Amino acid sequence: MKRFSKITTTQIARICGVSQGTVDRALHNRDGINPKTKARILDIAKEYDYRPNIQLNDQANSMLIGVVLFDLYNEYFSKLAMSLVNEARKFGYSIIFQFSGKEEKNEKKALEYFDYIGVDGIVLFSVGSDNEEYKKYLYSLKKPIVLIGNRLFDLPFVGIDDEAAMYDLSRKIAENALSGDIVYFAPVLKKQLHSSNAQRMRLDGFVRAMTALRKSYRIATEIEELSNCGGIICATDHYVLRALNHLGYPKNAQIAGFDNVSVLKNVNVRILSVDYSTDKIARETINYILGRQYTSTVEHSLVYNTD
Repeated sequence: MKRFSKITTTQIARICGVSQGTVDRALHNRDGINPKTKARILDIAKEYDYRPNIQLNDQANSMLIGVVLFDLYNEYFSKLAMSLVNEARKFGYSIIFQFSGKEEKNEKKALEYFDYIGVDGIVLFSVGSDNEEYKKYLYSLKKPIVLIGNRLFDLPFVGIDDEAAMYDLSRKIAENALSGDIVYFAPVLKKQLHSSNAQRMRLDGFVRAMTALRKSYRIATEIEELSNCGGIICATDHYVLRALNHLGYPKNAQIAGFDNVSVLKNVNVRILSVDYSTDKIARETINYILGRQYTSTVEHSLVYNTD
């Protein structure tokens, strides 16, 4: 299959799991490198027809980064998309988007397309899979791939700690609840989720908080189950809006969501949510793709919509 871009020393370093300096030593026959490591680097360079380009300062000539998202209906995805475009632009890169619609087959087609056109790196919000064959396929792409949203296998990830964030959120709601069960509302749990899915990690954070506080709790996947409870913790802010609509927007409800979407500002019920910066996620993600120093974990905070 034809590739339209050359491989860079950054990409060779990612493939081989070494620093860019180690790649440079191997390619220029310098001392201070393990012979097996050197042989591996040279094999990869030969396989991908590596050729230094002084004029381009050894940058890939596609100057493209592929991004796979579920869709743009969710406010988080649209904000993240713009953050990635703005951050990539600082380095002269353009973003190409593909959308999976939460279908693994569409996700793979998107990756195949990015591989075909020769993007310099891939940002992947994965549907998720525990399939070993899919893991092999991802590694066969042999280009920088960084995950956002859902973790997958041992691939690099940039984002918040979903479990820790939900733990903090759940403790705050439970400590303020006067009586009744704390209900965790997450219709997504009706589906089978892979082992490191963000929604499973959020559920783990909720359960851990309830256990630590010795609070009685229930897990609800249907809207009709939201009754006789001391507090409601929703897996997303979208679920908060569904819950409020069902309950008639109770003024004194102890209710929380996740993602701090802007529409909550228009709701006259006090809602606690988890907030984090898509700009920071984009910055660290692009840093990884370009072989720069990056930070995997982005901090989160708890905010009220009425503050």
